[in-house]
Order: sequence, then C-alpha cells, then structure tokens
Amino acid sequence: MKIKYELQKAGSSFIRVARDLGISHSTVLAVSNSRGVSARVQDSIAEKLGVSPSELWPERYQEENKNP
Repeated sequence: MKIKYELQKAGSSFIRVARDLGISHSTVLAVSNSRGVSARVQDSIAEKLGVSPSELWPERYQEENKNP
C-alpha cells in the first residue's frame, strides 16, 4: 500500500499528520518509509486510513502476532 497515495485519497497528507501531532513532516515521512518507528505516528496514519497499523507495517508487528 502506498501510504502517501492512500492519505491523499482520504483527504490527508504527511504534512497534515505532522501538524496534527505537532512534529515535523520529515518524521512522518521517515516512519511511513520504515526508516523510523513511532507508534504515535503509525497510529495516526492508520486511523486516517481506517486500517490497523499492522496492515500498513506488517513487518513491525510480526513478533506480536506470533505470540499468543
């Protein structure tokens, strides 16, 4: 899933996510590209897209999903 494209379809953007969270848009971009990790940013992006963070970043949640 191309996060930038999906955010645009949903009427949002990396800049809007950053403003909502009070952080730089480069931080949001880094998290979206898996170069940074922030549960707060992941949760915000996922909420705007109506999906769970594990759908957007399955590799970050693999260990959690393996544990019962």
